[in-house]
Amino acid sequence: MGSQKLEYDATLGGQVTLPSHVTTYHYAAGALKEIRNLIDEATQPGQGSSKLIFQTLPKQMRRRAMSHHPKRLPRKYRQAHKSQMGKGGNPPLNTKRPSRKYRRRPKNLLQEYVRRQRKHIWLETHIWHAKRFHMVDRWGHRLPLASCDKTYRACYRASAQHCLLQDISFYSCVELRGSLEALRQGFARLTSPECGLGITARTFITGRREGSVELFEDSRYPLGALQRASFLWRPGSEDLEAERTLWLWLHPSASEATLKQLLTVFQLKSSRQQKLPLKEEQEMQVDEEEPLLEEKHPSPAKHKKKKPKLDNGKENVNGGQRKDEIKEVDKEKLGQEQDGKKPLRFWTKTKAFERYPTYANEDNTLHLVILQREFNRFRLTGPRAQSVLAASLRAHQSLPEEFQEQADYGKAALQLDSPGELLSNLVMGLQVVDPRLQRPKKRTKAEGTHSPPRSPGDLLMNQPKILPESPLWCRMERERLAKSILSTEKYEQLRQQHAVVPGAPCAFEQQMQSMPLLLVQRPGSQDASYKRLGYGCGWDVIAPAGYGMALWLTLTKWGARAGGLRELDSVAREAGAEQHLPDTAVGKLSCPQESHSSLLVPSLFLIPIPGAQQAAVSADERRARYFRLPPNKRTNYRKLAVVSPFSAPWAQLVRDWPSSSASSLAKSSFYVLRHRQQLEALDDCVRQRIALPEPLPQAALIQIQLRLLARGHVKDNALICLPTARDHKQRFRQIKRDEHAPVHVEPPQPDLNERTRKDLRQSHKLLLKRLRGRRVREKRRLQETATKRVHIRPANTAGLVRTQLQEMCRLWLPTEPAETRDSVRRQCSREVFGYVSTAGFSFTEASVCAVGYLTSAGLQQLIGELPRPKGNQKRQPLLCLVRDPDSRDYRWASFQVNLNVASPPY
Repeated sequence: MGSQKLEYDATLGGQVTLPSHVTTYHYAAGALKEIRNLIDEATQPGQGSSKLIFQTLPKQMRRRAMSHHPKRLPRKYRQAHKSQMGKGGNPPLNTKRPSRKYRRRPKNLLQEYVRRQRKHIWLETHIWHAKRFHMVDRWGHRLPLASCDKTYRACYRASAQHCLLQDISFYSCVELRGSLEALRQGFARLTSPECGLGITARTFITGRREGSVELFEDSRYPLGALQRASFLWRPGSEDLEAERTLWLWLHPSASEATLKQLLTVFQLKSSRQQKLPLKEEQEMQVDEEEPLLEEKHPSPAKHKKKKPKLDNGKENVNGGQRKDEIKEVDKEKLGQEQDGKKPLRFWTKTKAFERYPTYANEDNTLHLVILQREFNRFRLTGPRAQSVLAASLRAHQSLPEEFQEQADYGKAALQLDSPGELLSNLVMGLQVVDPRLQRPKKRTKAEGTHSPPRSPGDLLMNQPKILPESPLWCRMERERLAKSILSTEKYEQLRQQHAVVPGAPCAFEQQMQSMPLLLVQRPGSQDASYKRLGYGCGWDVIAPAGYGMALWLTLTKWGARAGGLRELDSVAREAGAEQHLPDTAVGKLSCPQESHSSLLVPSLFLIPIPGAQQAAVSADERRARYFRLPPNKRTNYRKLAVVSPFSAPWAQLVRDWPSSSASSLAKSSFYVLRHRQQLEALDDCVRQRIALPEPLPQAALIQIQLRLLARGHVKDNALICLPTARDHKQRFRQIKRDEHAPVHVEPPQPDLNERTRKDLRQSHKLLLKRLRGRRVREKRRLQETATKRVHIRPANTAGLVRTQLQEMCRLWLPTEPAETRDSVRRQCSREVFGYVSTAGFSFTEASVCAVGYLTSAGLQQLIGELPRPKGNQKRQPLLCLVRDPDSRDYRWASFQVNLNVASPPY
């Protein structure tokens, strides 16, 4: 029998024995108390502990500067750390904010944003763009120009292979309501059938397709071009007498001029002031106030003392003016009835504030409403625009049955490979869930489906009738959407309360209102012989106000690359066209493409101003940048034989190239040829190298696309010149020798003003020195008798210096082309018959390309002087010479006539 094992204390003769079992709740209570004490010791080291706050952090969160810089600690420990440092006699040293940026930060940021929008209108995506883009003031808006990063090539790749996203919400929307016949007759005076389909064509009035039309001043075609406007009809009856709704999208620079023409043609007047007949009780009140109203010349003091009374007997402190309207009696008598009745009286109702400026005709059958800041319009360019929209937009579940077919068609259409596979300019309405619900956690490239459920032919032939319908056409629905939208702050608060798992959908998200959209397809290039087929295709997304930032972030999260105004011009140039023609109000208002430093000029584009004045402002800016250079860095345009270095003298160019037929247009007028049949005839003559058909278009500029044949570069405002027979022979020699030198170099011209400038500068310096010596001698004479300190008299030579500067500028620049005959045509050794409008390297053509304009008479001479082939030689190509305004080198360039001037592909 073994002995019983004794406990440790028992072996020593003690009385302590251990129990054979432990009670669970007693052990847990003791352990809980110990854990609580450990936590208190760790979180409150100041109470009986030698550790400081920053010493209790994990090692990976500690920083060397924590002992004297409280902001190095997590936010919840900063106050305790400051208390510890203060008790230890070592208070923190940061007594002021570390940066001037924080000291100047306004107390109320939203009010500061409202104040800054008084001068320029902000888009809903302004804050997002302002952090990432160079911002410029254009057409009364603050718009993004280009990204701060180097994204020029990346934006081209996005437009050609992926998806380029641009915010064009600065286009203003004008709503016209009236009978179809009245609208057709009015727009017949503002448009021409020679520029393409009219605004009331059958393919557009159904509302299935968006159209574009060239607008001109009333009955002035082909002169007086205003702008190219997009339009959209609300689906409805095609009856001529039924009321229809039309949306016009106008460029802001020419919107005022276009609205003026619309009001004149349709005879519309503002509804802000209305004449309404007085009622009997109002007439009695007017009779009581008759002495006050019959004063011929009441003084302002009397006006203030006699305050009119409102209907409830209280005095109006605003001097009789209410906040919403102003009432004043109109004592004009419309007629005296024969039966002796009292003549009718009217009162004028004037609205103090009108959110939507409204105009109507006399019989109140035609209305014009300016929808200010009512929509967001985003432009997606590229074949991947389909995938981005398919990933960002999801049809709402609780849709009526009639809109379910619309949602199914939209889902199938967005699963195609490219937008170009659908009907051109297709309008598609959708009602989708809030775009915040479709946003991925991080930026992701949207991928398309490999097998679309429906073929493009099926989608083209089987379109539901309700496809273009959308609640966006109703003003009440738009107002309801703006009031009921869930703010981002409220949405995030609800997510924190309801989201059990981060990123998982919540129950309240199913109750969020749907967002109606209008998707407008853009077909891109349709002429494979002119540009790459399908380039520039994409979608325009029209969203209601208030959803702009939410939709924009979702689109960028799914891989769309954001672009600015620079990308609008680059996409148009890659498509072989120009965004704004030079004869339109927009083209004259548009500033040429320049560097960022020259575009960041305040007060240039605050408000739209007349085209000629704005063109002069643009030329003055280039001129100012030219004269900011020192004299030895300036290009001497007199030696280069360039008469207009800062702008293209279109009017003088047309003047110097008169045609044989008599002209009925003004001498100083010009226009861009938009007639499709005439352009096709000219293109056939250019291809076949035959004479142009007579009569030639008068004062017309023909748009072409230029392409350099060899090395070299072309800049804006470059000269397009006629080659000579000697140049053609030199070209053959260079081809045999494989030379890439310029075909001709402009000989330097003598600068007759060079000696004059030097003498004038020398005499000006001597004059300033003489004047200063006179002031110094005057000071010394005063010092001899003065008892106080004498200062030298101010120079007051600002006017003298200004006159000297103006004279030097006149001597530096060539003579104005408007002053002399043939100054533009024969300004250099080669005759000039055109100018380049925009130029740059084209990634589509892999060469330097440009968009320019030629005169018809110059093109006729170019074809006539082409050398004829000898024997079995091939027919020579039709080429021209191009020279930059700051260069002497002439280089060969081929060109092609653009047939789609009135209907561009972008």
